[in-house]
Amino acid sequence: MNTLFDLFFSNVYDNSMNPTIKDIAARAGISYATVSRALNNKYGVSQHTREKVTALAKEMGYQPNAIARGLVNRATMTIGLIIPDITSPFYPRVALGIEDRLLKAGYNLFLCNTSWNANRERDYLNNLIQKQVDGLIISSMTLLAEDIESYVPSEMPLVYVSSFPEGTKRSYVIIDNVKGADMAVSHLLSRKRRRIAFIGSEQERHSLEDRLSGYRKALNRAGIEISEDIIVLDKFQEQSGYKIIRDLIENGIVPDGVFAENDLIAMGVVQGVQDSGYRVPEDVAVIGFDDIPIASHPDIQLSTIHQPKYRIGAYAAEILLRQLEKEPSEKEIERITLQPELLVRRST
Repeated sequence: MNTLFDLFFSNVYDNSMNPTIKDIAARAGISYATVSRALNNKYGVSQHTREKVTALAKEMGYQPNAIARGLVNRATMTIGLIIPDITSPFYPRVALGIEDRLLKAGYNLFLCNTSWNANRERDYLNNLIQKQVDGLIISSMTLLAEDIESYVPSEMPLVYVSSFPEGTKRSYVIIDNVKGADMAVSHLLSRKRRRIAFIGSEQERHSLEDRLSGYRKALNRAGIEISEDIIVLDKFQEQSGYKIIRDLIENGIVPDGVFAENDLIAMGVVQGVQDSGYRVPEDVAVIGFDDIPIASHPDIQLSTIHQPKYRIGAYAAEILLRQLEKEPSEKEIERITLQPELLVRRST
């Protein structure tokens, strides 16, 4: 007489077009349960048996029924990714690194764009949790961990990417923003620039504080007095860099160097400097941060601080996958800080 377990697997995985778990179990001479554990990477199966089952499944052309698999594992094989700005050239490359790694592991990705809106961020969090995603990767605009993590079940894997909220006890992958900014300003100083402006984004609060800290650190080390009138913040967009530098120049404030918090702002600064009748880099040297694809275009050649965007995303996905394989009590906090790289081009 068949058990309920036998009947379940013989039906939910049965497909006249594909071999079933029952077929693999028969070929391997082991139970349905062992085959299921092996295919779903669960505990209680030896490495030899796991490899044998995997090889047989591949040889026989086995395709699992996703719905049944989810019912058995209590998993949806989906991950939620929340980013603040899909129009920025930075985040798509990070998302691609995440997606490529998750797809290899059999997971699908829900991509959610908040457009720098805190209410939308909370709505997406609630929706993804209600859809029972298996885990979350977030590049959050929220400053405090409690503002996000109060919504997320403690057992749900969560990894922050490119930024993280203060007070979090979750894993994250970031770039060393302080060091990157220090490198950028030190490079301008090496070009004999002494009146160096900082133009940044009010929205990118996480990176803003660290990059501003690196800016101040480099100037203090060089013994240069920091002028608050050339530290200007606006929205995260190319036009803001253009407007800010034009306003500064029209008011008689002409820096000989500009460190822009990101490349989009930096490109706006370059255009604004030129439209004001000054030359880049002869009169005003400009450096950005991120190394977005267009920064290296022959007509732009923007000096910048390179972030390994794809690798940042891939690392975040790998951390999440490791957490998904472990029981809640066994999950480890992993915090990765990648190193920036100075790329010198025509703008400096």
